[in-house]
Amino acid sequence: MNIRTFILSLAALIICGCATEHFTKDSGDVGQFILQQAIRYGGSPTSTNGLPVVRSHWRYLEDARGSQIHLPRDTYSDVELFLDKAFAGTRQFGPAGSADTRTRIHEYRMSTKGGGIQLSEQDSDTVVLVLRPFGVSK
Repeated sequence: MNIRTFILSLAALIICGCATEHFTKDSGDVGQFILQQAIRYGGSPTSTNGLPVVRSHWRYLEDARGSQIHLPRDTYSDVELFLDKAFAGTRQFGPAGSADTRTRIHEYRMSTKGGGIQLSEQDSDTVVLVLRPFGVSK
């Protein structure tokens, strides 16, 4: 391999590597992680005691809009139960789904100042988005 090919390959690797999102992997009680993120972004849970434990492995990404958490698809119902108890009475809509795909979606209001939690069932994952209110930075 000549030096020109090496430099072009290295440049392509750097550009592609920087363009991809980098998820952090974790495991344990994802419910507590979701709760911590929501509170950090100004959320006001209606309950923090006696919440169900949602044990799983997950991966997450945080950016300027909030946190994105991916879990195995079969954890949807457990996460939904957790959110229903932690943010009782704040569900904006859900479950909603499509007849031709097996998807569900719920949304919870985090606080009177905005922000929210969106729970969705995708083809391969359960996805939780913890959305910051406008104007709230990291």
